[in-house]
Amino acid sequence: MTTRLPSYIVADIPEPIRSKIQAMRESFGTPTALLPVEITLLGSSGVGPIPAGTSIQAIQEQIDLLFAPIAPWNASFAEIRAFPNTAIAYLSPSDRDCFDRIHAILRGSAIPYTESAFPFNPHCSLRSGAATPQELSRVLEHSFPVEPFRIDTISVYDFDSSAIHCDLIYQRQLTAEQVSGGNGG
Repeated sequence: MTTRLPSYIVADIPEPIRSKIQAMRESFGTPTALLPVEITLLGSSGVGPIPAGTSIQAIQEQIDLLFAPIAPWNASFAEIRAFPNTAIAYLSPSDRDCFDRIHAILRGSAIPYTESAFPFNPHCSLRSGAATPQELSRVLEHSFPVEPFRIDTISVYDFDSSAIHCDLIYQRQLTAEQVSGGNGG
């Protein structure tokens, strides 16, 4: 079996933070509310998505191999930002080190990917689409969850950009033991 559409590898945001972010997205009324609440590790920036037609078994094998030694890690969000010259607003992690490290591991793996014009920027999207300056300011000034959460699930999604719809094709729980004094990953 192969991927039907371009696919993305993500770090899922757990409850209760997921529901809080989803409520924010819904209040902004944009297509982003239809997407999983996550931080993309491969496919959005740094490198593009996994091409359609890639073996799902090969993706699963690589995910299992690459993530076997990676422990769950703690994260939190520091601020809401917007990508330059866009109305795409996102939550920026307080510490991006684990996300950068895992992106580099995925980039150097046997998982195929397409090119991206943008450098890697770990983020959780909040809104997309056209916006007036006032609408964007409202998003950028919105309160957001600042409490720490634990990243312990990695997922792979097929993404249909025309329908703004994702299908989960694989999920991996992080189970490696955390090294004393470290933050995992």
